[in-house]
Parts: sequence; C-alpha cells; structure tokens
Amino acid sequence: MEIRKATIYDIRQIYDMLIEMHSQTEIKLSPIKPEKLFMTIKMALEEGIVFVAEKGNRIVGSIAGLISSDWWSEKEFLKDLWFYVFPENRKSNIAIKLVKSFIKFAKSVKLKIKVGHVFSGDIERKDKFFKYLGLEKAGSLYVEI
Repeated sequence: MEIRKATIYDIRQIYDMLIEMHSQTEIKLSPIKPEKLFMTIKMALEEGIVFVAEKGNRIVGSIAGLISSDWWSEKEFLKDLWFYVFPENRKSNIAIKLVKSFIKFAKSVKLKIKVGHVFSGDIERKDKFFKYLGLEKAGSLYVEI
C-alpha cells in the first residue's frame, strides 16, 4: 500500500470512489451533478492537494483539500474537500496514513488544517479517530432532513 499525491490520471478512480462515498451516507443528499464532481476533482488536483492510497493499481482511499480562510479573517488554513476509505480497507492504517500525509503537507506550507466528517454515522468513533491524530473537535453540523 502506498500513499502518494494524486495525478490527473487518477481522476476516473477518484470520481468512482466519490460516487461510492456519496452512496454510503445515512442522510439523503442532493443528487450528484457529474460535471460539477469532475470539475471539483480537477480543481483539487490543480489548485489544492489530493492524496490517494493505492493497493496495486487500485485507489482504496483519498483525502483532498484546498487552502481557504474563515469569512472573518485572512488567515489561511487547509480545509478538506473529501476523505474516504473503502469499507474493506478500514481495518488497516490507510486512514491514519492519509490524514498524516494531509497534516504533513499543511505543515510544509505553514498552515493549520480543518477536517470534518458529515453525512454518515459512527460519529463517536470518527471523533475519537481525529482526536487520536491530535486534532480537537470544534463544533457540529446540523441539517434539515
């Protein structure tokens, strides 16, 4: 298993992975617009950072982010766009390695990170996962169903 920066050649596998991620949510989400999803992946590759976990020639997980700032400040941080590991690979250390790569990249460009988990269950386990990696919980997201 290898963690590496994604390239333009990974778009198809990342696209398929994000379709799968979308289908795994516990809350009904708005439908995917294929062109927008494709353009978001392309933008992340060109303007942000995308890491993939690869086993053989298959992507089994990914994390991506863009540099942003809060609406009240010019101080920049690295925010995640997506973070997903296929269910059959979740008992490995792939998720840890992906987030650590994301953190290491942020430190290399002197930024803090903001990551989250939304739209799926097992919230306490995911909170513990991020806390284990040295991150602090900073709020919650509420949606109308």
